[in-house]
Amino acid sequence: MDTEKLQQETKRGLPKPVKYTLSFLGVTLLCAALTLLGVIWVLEKGPSPTATETFTRSVRETSAIRWVARIFLSEEELERYKSVSSPSAEGKSVNTSLIHIAEREQSGEDEGAGYELLDISEGTCKGKLLIVDDPKRVILGTSDNFGRDAGWELTEMVERYGAIAGINAGGFNDEGGRGNGSTPQGLVIDDGEVTWGAKHQGGFHVVGLDEDGILRVGFMTVQQALDERIRWAVSFETYDGLASALIVNGEVQKQNLGGGVNPRTAIGQRSDGALLLLVLDGRSISTLGATMQDICDIMLEYGAVNAGNLDGGSSTVMVYDGQIINNCASVVGPRRIPTAFLLMEEGDVDG
Repeated sequence: MDTEKLQQETKRGLPKPVKYTLSFLGVTLLCAALTLLGVIWVLEKGPSPTATETFTRSVRETSAIRWVARIFLSEEELERYKSVSSPSAEGKSVNTSLIHIAEREQSGEDEGAGYELLDISEGTCKGKLLIVDDPKRVILGTSDNFGRDAGWELTEMVERYGAIAGINAGGFNDEGGRGNGSTPQGLVIDDGEVTWGAKHQGGFHVVGLDEDGILRVGFMTVQQALDERIRWAVSFETYDGLASALIVNGEVQKQNLGGGVNPRTAIGQRSDGALLLLVLDGRSISTLGATMQDICDIMLEYGAVNAGNLDGGSSTVMVYDGQIINNCASVVGPRRIPTAFLLMEEGDVDG
């Protein structure tokens, strides 16, 4: 008898309330998917060329959803929105005579911290700017396990180095948005030693600091970087090959200003040597993000003579006092990264 009842219940299938609920969820998901596709179609094929260009360049800069640009656009159409900066178009070399770093004594208790943290709200851009008076207090932190294990979250790197603050630095291999931050992109120089990219025969888009605390941005080989006495350096270029040098000797490098609207990280330097560590949020209700031009505008406003673009997107993070103080765009939390620029206490930095 029990067997017959079970067979009858099985034939009846799921209870009606469950069926209705599943049907409702299915229709809702279908409508949401169709709506999303409709929005993408309008952005990619709609009447506004500006919206199409901005959307396409923005998603092409991401590692996880680059494929979205191909939903309605052919490869031929995508080529119109591809920006590639060649080494020959990298721009001028940094003129170190434009930077005059004053000799600084150890700060007394009543002389201030030697740095200033500012909230940035320029147009649609929102973020944080850390101004460091003495550039030699900024060093490169590394996860110390390149190509093997996973990288470190920025909070972990700041803690391990005993730093005051930090921002993410160089790029890393991140195919499909699944990178674990263990393999740096390009060149890494840690305290004057080449720790990644030494065997590469070509050049790199370099952002680094030399032994005098002068910010260097430009295309150079490993040997050229060592000849310039670069002490700390990383590399980053966008998926379309845009170079890192954004401002050189007070001039915006317009050939490197492609790309879309995304979270951004950058580093700049004023003529008095002070470093500008900038993070701009994005992919949120309050702000979609910033363009390369936005970075340049903000850097110039705060006196930058030279400035370089660093890894952005979901990697864009600033840590201060042990906490993330900007809006991290990653939906799964802070990413693991291989390198970071760190602000140290004055007594912790040699040279």
